[in-house]
Amino acid sequence: MIRSLSAIALAASLAVAPAFAASDDFQMEIDLNRTQLETVEGARAEYSRVRDEVHTRCVAEHDGFRFAKTYVVGQCERQTMKKIVAHVGDANFTEAHFTYS
Repeated sequence: MIRSLSAIALAASLAVAPAFAASDDFQMEIDLNRTQLETVEGARAEYSRVRDEVHTRCVAEHDGFRFAKTYVVGQCERQTMKKIVAHVGDANFTEAHFTYS
């Protein structure tokens, strides 16, 4: 019983290991329309557009993953959006982030 549990744990760790080794340190230029951030609706639209761009980039960055790709892309999106929100530093954009998170 212990051997079979150990084998399952080892197989699971090998399948997920690339997710933990993934590098999310890439440069990405974001074109942000700051006039849109003046309203809540505009900030939500900008956030949605930026989030789509981040999703596309994260999928491309982790294209070689066969196992746990959904998890890795999700982690990449969350970390990247967190960095973007901190960098933008706009209250409406931050609110949109917490609304969609």
